[in-house]
Amino acid sequence: MQRRIWLVFVVGLTIAAAAVAADAPRPYHVMVTNDDGIDAPGLEALVRALAGDGGYRVTVVAPAENQSVASNSHVTRREVALRPHAPVAGAPAWSVDATPASVARLGLTAVVADDPPDLVVAGINAGENDGLGAWTSGTVAAAREAALFGIPGIALSLELDWDDPNPDFDMAAIWCRPVIDAIRVHGLPPGVYLNVNIPRDTGAVRGYRLARMNLAPPTVARFEQVREEPGVRWFRSRWRPPVAAEPGTDSAALHEGWVAIAALGMDQTSYQAIPFLLTLEPVEPEAPTIELKAVGAR
Repeated sequence: MQRRIWLVFVVGLTIAAAAVAADAPRPYHVMVTNDDGIDAPGLEALVRALAGDGGYRVTVVAPAENQSVASNSHVTRREVALRPHAPVAGAPAWSVDATPASVARLGLTAVVADDPPDLVVAGINAGENDGLGAWTSGTVAAAREAALFGIPGIALSLELDWDDPNPDFDMAAIWCRPVIDAIRVHGLPPGVYLNVNIPRDTGAVRGYRLARMNLAPPTVARFEQVREEPGVRWFRSRWRPPVAAEPGTDSAALHEGWVAIAALGMDQTSYQAIPFLLTLEPVEPEAPTIELKAVGAR
C-alpha cells in the first residue's frame, strides 16, 4: 500500500514538473554574427552579455576572417566552407569563409534552418557605422540580411578612439543589452532593422536617441595612387567621415554622447522623385536603320 502511494506521488511530481516546464517561457534564440571575424573581442563581449542570461539562447555564425567594409556582397563564384568552431563564451559557434551577408544567409538557411532564431544581432563592430557608413558596413549588411528573411535584425557598432588599443567592448555590450531586450519584448515591424552606434566613451554615455540616418557625404572618399611600376599603377582607398552632422541624425547623436539608434528599411524607392518623373514624356524609340539578320546568315 505504501509502495502504491509512493508510486502515485512520484508520478504526480513528474506530471507537475512537466506542466511547469511546458508553461516556462522558451529561451529567446539569438543568432550572433559580425564582420570583424569570429575571434573578434566585440563579438565575444556581446555573446557573454547574452549567454549568461537563461532567457537567451545564443548561436554564433561568423566570418572566419575579418570582412569589414564588405557591404551586402555575396560569395557566388566559389564554394563556401562551414566549420565548427570552439564555443564563444559558452555558446555553440561556426565559422564561415565568406562575406557577412553570405555568412548570415548561410547561417539562416543551413546552421539554424531547423531552429530559426528570433533575432539576428551583428557586432559589436570595432568602429562606428553611422550615417552613409551603413551602406558599406558588413555589420549592417548582416542585420539587413535578417530583415530580408523576415527576422528582426540589429547591427551594433562601437565608435573607436583609434589611439586606444583596448576598446571597452564589455561596457558597450551593457549598453547594447537594453536594445536587444526591447526588441525581444516588442519585436520590429516587417522589413525594419536597427543600426545602433555606441559612443567611444562608454562610461559617459548620456542615454539613447532615436535618429535618422546622416546623409552628409564624407570629406574624403577616393582612391589615391601610392606607387607605380612598369605597366601598372597602385592605388589605396582614402576615406574620412563628414566634418559636421545635421541635428537629429545618428552621427550628431553619437558625437553628442548618445547611443544612436537608426531604424532602417528595405524599401529604397525615392517617393519624392515620383511627382517629377511623372512629368517626363517617354519618347518612342526609332525603328532600327540597319537590316537585322539571323546569326550565321549569308
